Amino acid sequence: MAQTEAPLTWKRGFATPSDDATWEDESFYRTEDGDIANYSPPASHELETSLMHNRVTDDKNVLRTWPSIYNGTQAPQEIPNWWKPQPDVDVLICGAGPFGLEIAVSLARQGVTFRIVDKADAPCLSGKADAVQPRALELLNSWGLAQEMSEEGPILNSTVLFRNGEKLFHGLSSQCDSNYRGIHVITQGQVEKVYIRDLLRHQAMVERCTVVDKFHVQPASDASTHPVTVTLKNVRTAEEETVRAKYLVGADGAGSKIREQLGIPFDGLATDCFWAIMDCRWKTDYPHILGFGIVISEEHGGVIIIPREQGFTRIYTQITGEKARKLQERRQARRNASAVGETRIDDHGITPEEVLVQLNLIMAPYKVDFASQLSWFAVWKVNERVARNFSSPDQRVHIGGDAGHVHSVLGAFGLNSSIYDAANLGWKLGLSIRNAARPEILLPTYDQERRLFANRVIRCSGAYLRFVCNLKTPLAKLRGLGEDLEQHEDKTPELDGTSDGDKRWLASFFSKNAMFIIGMETPIIRSAICEAAPLSSPSSSPEPSPYPQPTTVAHGVRAPNSRVCFTASHTSYLYETMKGADRFHILLFGSNLLGPVRLRLAAFSQKALAPGGFFHRFGGAARFNLVLVLKALPHEREALLAGEELKNLRDNATVVYDDRVPYQDAHYWYGANHARGAVVIVRPDLWVGTSAWPEDVGKVEGYFGGFLVEA
Repeated sequence: MAQTEAPLTWKRGFATPSDDATWEDESFYRTEDGDIANYSPPASHELETSLMHNRVTDDKNVLRTWPSIYNGTQAPQEIPNWWKPQPDVDVLICGAGPFGLEIAVSLARQGVTFRIVDKADAPCLSGKADAVQPRALELLNSWGLAQEMSEEGPILNSTVLFRNGEKLFHGLSSQCDSNYRGIHVITQGQVEKVYIRDLLRHQAMVERCTVVDKFHVQPASDASTHPVTVTLKNVRTAEEETVRAKYLVGADGAGSKIREQLGIPFDGLATDCFWAIMDCRWKTDYPHILGFGIVISEEHGGVIIIPREQGFTRIYTQITGEKARKLQERRQARRNASAVGETRIDDHGITPEEVLVQLNLIMAPYKVDFASQLSWFAVWKVNERVARNFSSPDQRVHIGGDAGHVHSVLGAFGLNSSIYDAANLGWKLGLSIRNAARPEILLPTYDQERRLFANRVIRCSGAYLRFVCNLKTPLAKLRGLGEDLEQHEDKTPELDGTSDGDKRWLASFFSKNAMFIIGMETPIIRSAICEAAPLSSPSSSPEPSPYPQPTTVAHGVRAPNSRVCFTASHTSYLYETMKGADRFHILLFGSNLLGPVRLRLAAFSQKALAPGGFFHRFGGAARFNLVLVLKALPHEREALLAGEELKNLRDNATVVYDDRVPYQDAHYWYGANHARGAVVIVRPDLWVGTSAWPEDVGKVEGYFGGFLVEA
């Protein structure tokens, strides 16, 4: 949200402007006899959203905020009596930006105790991150929060790219088969508020104006049940408190003190690229202002255009030449020990009007001018860095979000990467804390999976940045999982200064990165939780098997989310059966449950789901979500699942009906064999872990036995 909403009424059944808001009208809090309602609305006030203003109007842009709801321990009213922070917790989270809040949201759903602290006295008010990718929304959907996030602003449907006055591309933005399709606009302040309301429902609050002053981890040889001792300090009162935790999560941003105390290098480089960012309404003859756009001038720099909610548009303007040199001097003058991760220039050194001049130089022949007061103004210097490790050697301290990686805005990776980090780490912490998994095996996979993802973000976003901003700076060289520099094949054609060369570069770049940019693709890291696919056939076999694998979906990729039927009156997506933060989803494809496939599913039912089978030994329904996908109609369920051989399946599985035509159904999406069936194991973070034939229960049992602990 860019500014305070004008009053509305639903008198006609839909929202229309109103002269006043009923929630502010005292008459709505009295009876006809004058008795006062027990409920009264929480106090609110309007805050300026930007420290910098343009000269269009003397008015300031304001946004209403509700400190009693959003400001945690800095709320004006008394602390709720249900909030009782404990000196011993499972997890201490340092930082309540997106990553820290997302870890808290995940842990809250798992019954894990935690405290979350943040230096600021309130959540983000305006600006910062501005969009969520469809993959991020799929993960938020598993936590029950996607609908709020996806409905805030527009979806980026179109993309246009100009270079030196020539239109190189105009078409649909990257879209995918997720039900969320593409990138949805929502600002970071709204995202944080969604999370904070969620935490209140779980009786959790952010401890504001509080930082981790220092921490110590006991050696493994004498580790207690809470080996991490943390000293918290209130930055206003200087009061200190000692908290003991099983794990510490550093979510304290690019200048992370947690990363610094761990001694983890922040590998990468600082570019000489500065962005000035302005959220505003605009007057312009540029015809594509309502879509995502990039305008590049070889002489003056680049511009990125992102439509926002309430008629506002965010414009990133590259600052070049003498202005950029002065910004660099200001940054150097205020440099400190943590400047390696610093990106924001608070002492701007440039006015909105000066940025507007630069914007028009780049946009020429189009003209752009302010049409309202600024909602946000900031200047950022692009750093491209990845922490050398995301976890301490003893696995007791983990970092993520900006504490683990920083990069340019291109690709919208900042907020989204934090969601992916939290979705990856949250369930691994939860299972380890509850003694349901072996932490020495499970927790190291967080660093392995998320750090290589961050490396690719740097390469992808960095290549895009260099194209848009005419930068000659080489890409950062980053380490892989060992000490050696990572090897990769992210090559793009050389730019030769021609429009044909530009088009070849764009075609090559997006052919490799389109799905990565919207979160649908990730590097595949083989581990205990992501098995290598089986060989095509045994080496002794003279000919390849005609059906070598249970599914055509690779291990380690996103689980496809096909549409299915739930009841005679309800259809939705497969992910609607795959909710929660910590359960594994066992997808069992059974075709029409007749013929040879029935015998194989019966074998799974009698072995895997028996009292001594892996399903119950490792935790039953609390650990596993069993989904049976049938080529049938709802009224056929009872007859198809009849018989003692399928009783365990009948008692434990959620049945969905794969009643779409063959080129649209879930069996097709997963490449499941109708005669043999298939078992696909989907991790809590909705990536495929492994697959097996239904009768090969030993393979599934071996997979879970590799990292889970028997209940």
